[in-house]
Amino acid sequence: MKKIVLIAIALISISVSAQHEKTHRKEHKKEMVEKMKDWTPEQKAEVATKKMTLALDLNEAQQKQVYAIHLETAKDRLKMKDNKEKNANEALSPDELFELKKARMEKKIETKAQFKVILTAEQYKKWEKKSHRKKEARSKKKLKSNR
Repeated sequence: MKKIVLIAIALISISVSAQHEKTHRKEHKKEMVEKMKDWTPEQKAEVATKKMTLALDLNEAQQKQVYAIHLETAKDRLKMKDNKEKNANEALSPDELFELKKARMEKKIETKAQFKVILTAEQYKKWEKKSHRKKEARSKKKLKSNR
């Protein structure tokens, strides 16, 4: 009986400490996201390029080309964010929403084609796999938050 009580206490304490660690990680991530909101497009592009360099072992020429793509993407996102804030009170019509989504998808296709040219076949495969995993994680996160 004592063993069962001790095991139960141990399991409870482990789960409590794991839960605390999870909440602490979430809070830290929120803080980091808040700090990163104030970054310039150049800073965002540089960090994204460095991450990609570490993951795919890019050479100097590839880094410069990838940086240019990331910089363009960061500037586009900033413009979209500014437009969204300006038009926050106005609802988009179905046609405007369609055009917006269509433009985003075209931009993604263009970016993907640019990366395909810059990266080697092996690097591209690795990049696609990683970006696919990120998409899955985001969709799972959205599903959890919608519940």
